[in-house]
Amino acid sequence: MKNIFLCSLFAVCFAVLTFSIGASAAEENLADFHAGMNGCESCHVNEEPSVDGGYEFEQCQSCHGSLAKMNDNHKPHDGMLMCVDCHAVHEVNVGEQPVCEACHDDGRLAK
Repeated sequence: MKNIFLCSLFAVCFAVLTFSIGASAAEENLADFHAGMNGCESCHVNEEPSVDGGYEFEQCQSCHGSLAKMNDNHKPHDGMLMCVDCHAVHEVNVGEQPVCEACHDDGRLAK
């Protein structure tokens, strides 16, 4: 009986901790979330954006994989777009997703 109580108590504590960590991350913009790993240099060279965004795009892919290897929404954009074209990392919070209609305003969706 004591083991069941301790396991239950552990499970509740783990759930509360997981929820509170998730809630605080969702209030953080993507750039600040990623900066927590290695400061601004997690994405930028010498904390400054590159002229063409190419370095940052490579940094995204080094952790998240290429667009061609991602889910179906990403594959059609491989070779045409960079991550920041849809994910405004300094403007949106963790968990917010871009909507296809932002660019595909004619009702056409990526397939």
